[in-house]
Amino acid sequence: MRQGLVRQMQDEWQALTAASATGRALARWTAAYPALAGYADLAALQTATEDRSDKDRSDAILAALARLAARDGGDDPLAARVLLQLLMAGAVRLAQRITAVTGDPIGAQADVLAELSALIRTYPWRRRPRRIAANLLLDCQQRLSRAARHDRGEVPVGLQPLPDDETDQAASREADERVEVIDLFVWAQTRGVLSAEEALLLAAHRVDEIPVRQLTGRLGRSATGLFTLRNNAEARLRDALTNAA
Repeated sequence: MRQGLVRQMQDEWQALTAASATGRALARWTAAYPALAGYADLAALQTATEDRSDKDRSDAILAALARLAARDGGDDPLAARVLLQLLMAGAVRLAQRITAVTGDPIGAQADVLAELSALIRTYPWRRRPRRIAANLLLDCQQRLSRAARHDRGEVPVGLQPLPDDETDQAASREADERVEVIDLFVWAQTRGVLSAEEALLLAAHRVDEIPVRQLTGRLGRSATGLFTLRNNAEARLRDALTNAA
């Protein structure tokens, strides 16, 4: 994200919080979504979501905005813009982790914001009513990782590509399997089995097949710390699946 774009979005956010039309929209939203009630303006709403002492309240606010923003919900572009702003800190951190791998901070940050904006408008709020921030940021990471792998894809010399129909079937099976694994991590997050960091680690390692040692810069931990985090997370996930079964 170019620094100018950062300033532009922040300036836009300041203008949105001060606009009378935005205040009327917030009042309209609260009539249908009690989680958004009691806040004087968007700045107060942002402050509430950043209060880590009440994560349930924050998640309820984000869930209401996600439903308002989704095309099959309220289809409200303003709600989508507000939700994007409330996810900005997580988006910047995700872009920093991607930059540690790609070395392209401008491209990484721009890609994250563009992908996140699209995901907000198509968010499956009926199926994923909780852990909104973690779900959106995890989905964003997965899509960008898949796109990066696709762009790097090459057919080694001497090997013949599969026929188109077989390629499509193999890609479809792989996509289905990836979605199932990602849904498992989301399920584990919604039940408090995994933290957002653990879900990101497992997704990067198990789904994107990135070696743990290559994730140290992206996740800001030592290799030993990541191995411990992974092992503990997978043990809890196995126990949760056993109990659920």
